[in-house]
Amino acid sequence: MTKQHKLLSLAACLSTAFAATAFAADAPAAADTQKVDLPRTLEGYVAQDKAFWDYLKANHPYFKSYLKEGRVVGKFTMSDRNEEWVEFGGGDKYAEKTGRHTAVTYRLPYESFLDLPNKFVGPKKCGECHPAQYERWERSRHNKIVRFPEELTEVGGDLKKPLYNSKASVLPEGVEADDIYVTMGTPRTKYGFVDKWLVRGTYHVEGGNLSAGTGKMVAGGNQFSRNWAEHITPEVAKKINAWDPTFPTKLEDFGAQSSNVWGFNSYGSSNRTQAMFQPGSSYCEICHTWKFDFKSQDELFAALGDAKKLRAHTVAKGVSCEECHGAGAHLYGARGAGMPSNCERCHQRFVYNADDAAKNFKTPFNTYFKSFCPACGTEGSQSHYTKHYQKGMRCTTCHDPHEVTSNDWASHYTVPNLKKECQDCHTTAAYFFSKGGTHSRNSCTSCHMPMMGSCENFASIQRPDLAGFDNVRRSHIWRILVDPEKKSINPPDGAKDRKLTNPKGWHLTKDDGRPYLDLMWTCGRTAFADKYVVDAMGCHSPIQSKFPESMRFKDQKTIYNKVLAWQTPVKEGYAKVIADLTNINDMLKIAKLSTADRAQAQLYAEEARINAAKIKDDGSWGVHSPQFSKQLISEAQTYCEQALAIINGASKTAKK
Repeated sequence: MTKQHKLLSLAACLSTAFAATAFAADAPAAADTQKVDLPRTLEGYVAQDKAFWDYLKANHPYFKSYLKEGRVVGKFTMSDRNEEWVEFGGGDKYAEKTGRHTAVTYRLPYESFLDLPNKFVGPKKCGECHPAQYERWERSRHNKIVRFPEELTEVGGDLKKPLYNSKASVLPEGVEADDIYVTMGTPRTKYGFVDKWLVRGTYHVEGGNLSAGTGKMVAGGNQFSRNWAEHITPEVAKKINAWDPTFPTKLEDFGAQSSNVWGFNSYGSSNRTQAMFQPGSSYCEICHTWKFDFKSQDELFAALGDAKKLRAHTVAKGVSCEECHGAGAHLYGARGAGMPSNCERCHQRFVYNADDAAKNFKTPFNTYFKSFCPACGTEGSQSHYTKHYQKGMRCTTCHDPHEVTSNDWASHYTVPNLKKECQDCHTTAAYFFSKGGTHSRNSCTSCHMPMMGSCENFASIQRPDLAGFDNVRRSHIWRILVDPEKKSINPPDGAKDRKLTNPKGWHLTKDDGRPYLDLMWTCGRTAFADKYVVDAMGCHSPIQSKFPESMRFKDQKTIYNKVLAWQTPVKEGYAKVIADLTNINDMLKIAKLSTADRAQAQLYAEEARINAAKIKDDGSWGVHSPQFSKQLISEAQTYCEQALAIINGASKTAKK
């Protein structure tokens, strides 16, 4: 976006902005008398949090003490709604091309925590009339992703307790439970925090304490990573390095995503060099949200910096009922009802891709990447161009939105409650798979939905060509491309090499307008958070597998050859059966047969057609069940031979 475009965008935003009032450091002026243009559109959302920014610039410790006194390590950049909601994800380039501003990556929340007063009643009130739904939601991660410190039962409320045999804890150095409003995350992947001024924690404090304003505020080193702390230990890092010599093995080698503690990475920041100063209104509340019962912004601003008061006035947090159903939902006098938001708000993060747009005007958007792998919250953008989506399948076709976690929410693994599973639609494939020997003990999603996405933007450990190692989110692409070289994830078009030096432009490649899974991701991935891989003794991962070395796949060509060994005899046999059936059909038109012989030949041909149809309908060409598929082809060939023998025998008799 040019400077002129940015100025025009800013002017458009400010034209609908609140009439800003200056805020003194300790006594913010009235904010609730400001005029709001309704209905609020994109520009209105962008301008809405100006008063909040004014307060933070006067009161947050970063501005009030650390920056003023030169006690900041790294450059902090201001991350506002214009950056996140208008320019982000190629939004600036899309605007240049179309003349339209749009929120490409983020779906806007219906109401912000800055909308005061609101009519939120909280999930417990919803549960008074909807106990079944409330029970399922209450034990799900949608409820647990935003919690107060005392609610972290998995650590006994001790946010400084070292976890998983590492030295890393929930909160980083210099930040205590009393310094924060809430934690973000669960034991499944990571922990972050929002401080008691409602600013995202992209920093830690060295030699001091945040609330006291002592020590130095340091960019990065702010987020606990379970994958790094528990699984990619120094020993495992050396094992990966033996396969890929570029993989880091020392703390200092992890680069921008590192910190001074193994297991603590830098997220929304670069270690000691850069961090976003990002209020919760700019980013967090889109998905990991909260609502207060304050009657005005005055009351909210007066409570900022007081964690206990903020928590006491919290009426809802996490992905609770009213985030989808609206404030008060269908209650008399409420503002909600209907579905103001749905799954796509948090799980359909797009990016505008000019290369994709040039190739096919119908598919100009791609999946959002923070680095070299699909980002969290991209399940919907991955699926958007798939056949499943095009045929009408949506999130709630399969998922129960109230019970997104059917197993223990504190588990390292995700087991959602599914209303519909693969085998409910793909009945033939499921039947073949049940005959597949060892693999039949797995699930369809083991291969068709591998863990592929990142929650942490941990670029220094991402190796898309090797199908690892920062992958904790399940893909929603399904289609497997059998090819010895083609990769699911690729650098920008025209890139000369695949070196992981710059994450800009890496994307999901489309084939015939649709994304696909390459064989390394489906068969050879390393995924410590993937229950299917763990339960199957590490599958074919060179790092996790407990199988013999010959069954650990280090390159895609090896997997391709294995697959080809299954598919080739089935495809060749199928082609011969189809050719024989065509021949049989033609010969039956002219052959002089007795009624009994004709009937018998037709019966044999029909049996062959049935087997061939099963092979085609399964669609895996032997992969789901190599031996069973070959058996069906063999039977079909025998049926064809018997039909041809009857026809040819009758022809010889007729000639005599």
